[in-house]
Amino acid sequence: MKHFQAIAAMSLNRVIGADGQIPWHLPEDFKWFKKMTLGNVVVMGRKTFESLGRPLPSRKNMILTRHPQRLIKTHPEIFGQYHEWRGGRYLKRAYQFHFTRLEKNQRTEMLIFNSLDRLSPEEFPNDIFICGGAQIYEQALPRCSDLYLTLVKREVSGDAFFPPFEEKFVLAEEIRDEPEFKILHYRHKSLIK
Repeated sequence: MKHFQAIAAMSLNRVIGADGQIPWHLPEDFKWFKKMTLGNVVVMGRKTFESLGRPLPSRKNMILTRHPQRLIKTHPEIFGQYHEWRGGRYLKRAYQFHFTRLEKNQRTEMLIFNSLDRLSPEEFPNDIFICGGAQIYEQALPRCSDLYLTLVKREVSGDAFFPPFEEKFVLAEEIRDEPEFKILHYRHKSLIK
């Protein structure tokens, strides 16, 4: 059975965001995120999408929002460049909108939907990474088999925090340890035998 995976970065005091932005600049962590998610599905909330200002290229971007039409109308500069697609299996699963754009022979897609319950990992051939924000992590972590967490080795000020996960996950491996951060791989306890 296929599961969601989560990928996140948090400070020692659990901060993941400040005023809609990431409160640190770690290029090596950005490279790690790109390596892990390229060619896969990334699921994010509206606030995370708006903080990025565009879909992540060469990935299927799935944006979770209670108000899909409002998101589209608020950002014509983004959605006007894409073509809406209204056929196929995604609508059977009740997704709201599916936009596609081909850039430099790379396909970037956006799907906007209003409930995590409508997203089945079995439906996609690629991995599905939950990538923020705080509310989306809170909803999705119980459904995730893996959590790839960058731990930033300092405390920072912020207004968005990573939810508690320690009771349901166990550290599987330390992938990388750098002076400013470390990357940890956790597995859901229910999947460990």
